[in-house]
Amino acid sequence: MRKGTTLWGRTFGLNTNTPEIGELALLTSVSRRIAVAAVAAAVVASLASISSVPADATEKGTEGAGAKAVAHYAGAKIIPGNDRGPSPRLHRVGMGAGEPTIGATNEGNVYFVALPGSSSKVLKSADQGDTWTDISPTLPSGQNIHKVSLDPYIYVDEAEGVDRIFTIDLTVACSYMSFSDDEGETWLTNPLACGRPVNDHQTLFSGPPKSSITIDYPNVLYYCWNDVASSSCSKSIDGGLTFRPTGFPAYPGVNSEGGFCGGLHGHGHVDVHGNVYLPREYCGKPYVAISRDEGTTWENILVAPKAGEGSDPSVTTDRKGNIYYTYIGVDRLPYLVISKDAGKSWTKPMMIGAPGVKEANLPSIDASSGTPGKIAIAYYGSDNSPYQRCKPDCEDKMWDKTTWDGHMTISVNALDKDPIFYSTTVNAKSDPFKRKHCGPGRCDTNVYDFIDVQIAPDGQVWGAFVDGCILTCPTPDGLQDSGNDGVVGHLFGFPPLL
Repeated sequence: MRKGTTLWGRTFGLNTNTPEIGELALLTSVSRRIAVAAVAAAVVASLASISSVPADATEKGTEGAGAKAVAHYAGAKIIPGNDRGPSPRLHRVGMGAGEPTIGATNEGNVYFVALPGSSSKVLKSADQGDTWTDISPTLPSGQNIHKVSLDPYIYVDEAEGVDRIFTIDLTVACSYMSFSDDEGETWLTNPLACGRPVNDHQTLFSGPPKSSITIDYPNVLYYCWNDVASSSCSKSIDGGLTFRPTGFPAYPGVNSEGGFCGGLHGHGHVDVHGNVYLPREYCGKPYVAISRDEGTTWENILVAPKAGEGSDPSVTTDRKGNIYYTYIGVDRLPYLVISKDAGKSWTKPMMIGAPGVKEANLPSIDASSGTPGKIAIAYYGSDNSPYQRCKPDCEDKMWDKTTWDGHMTISVNALDKDPIFYSTTVNAKSDPFKRKHCGPGRCDTNVYDFIDVQIAPDGQVWGAFVDGCILTCPTPDGLQDSGNDGVVGHLFGFPPLL
């Protein structure tokens, strides 16, 4: 791993996919483009707000997709006669993927980061997932600016008047980051968008400032990473041009009992008040670190008393400040806890797995920016895992016939005493996404550490998955993995989560 000195407060070798320009011209260009984008995004957002149904009337994407969602309460209790849930669509992006993330803009475009080889690709769909176009940042010669990616990541800041698309690729010593204010038509690149060496398992996210005065960009951009001995973060107040450390690590590598916990964490989040959240499984227990001063200090909060499994739990908030947190329990099933008082207390954990799920991994959650209580969840789940019947003395060979599906769940009343969940699989269960092991922790080969789910500004729900089980793999005697197809799940047939 490369050692060196991180220099803060400077712009490092910024590029566009046109010939290089000077720093002053770059800043002027950024300011001008943000102003134009703000007007355009505001108009689009206004038009989107008067639409009451998804702009998705075709049947494309239904081939190979799962069945209509099943209604159930927590604990997988089926609700007979309730057929109000959504149906899934399955869209293949045409490239390989690993640890995929997804985002959508106020214009209605959807973005997915693929990993067909050693470098990532940014893909855009302007037709509800039916087709995907490579819009990756490139040099004038056509060469990908992001030449190497150990961890690809895409993030869309969909705040009204923003719609900035970020793609960031880990290089261990640092990260390459490019961003676009015009739906991926042009890009600006910062080849040193990181906190400090060593970097791993990065997450990028943004939200309103708490104390900073931002420059030519309305939000503070955060970059958090695993540096083995702790979970650390940096921030940018100029939209990603420069980064500087936030303060103490969100999590120390060693807990209060002296146990070494490492630095792996889930995706970060910022609420409407500028509070920062970073979830993680901390020495076997589900925690969230909350900073109310832009990362200068952190409070580590245990969200549930029982142990958890899996290094990437997920957290989000709604416009009222309610906190939603998903994690994998010690029984390897997915759980949801909610705090209505800024993390001081939490609801009793709800097992929100679909009826029939016996093991799960890689949960991801998002909340609507509109009505509180509307959420979407994605995870990998298995209906035939042996874990519930063989724990704790399970042998690897017991998973030889195990298959895994890409699950998506929504709820429109998650804050109620007994909320209703609607769950389905993106894929038909006869054609699984994975075979044999998927965790605990990372999902072994091809899928890796996390997936993603996003509620778009228009209320539609999108999920990012990897299909590692293609060709002969789906058959009962198939291989463990024989591919890594990038897959997008899309729910339809229900009122938007606005």
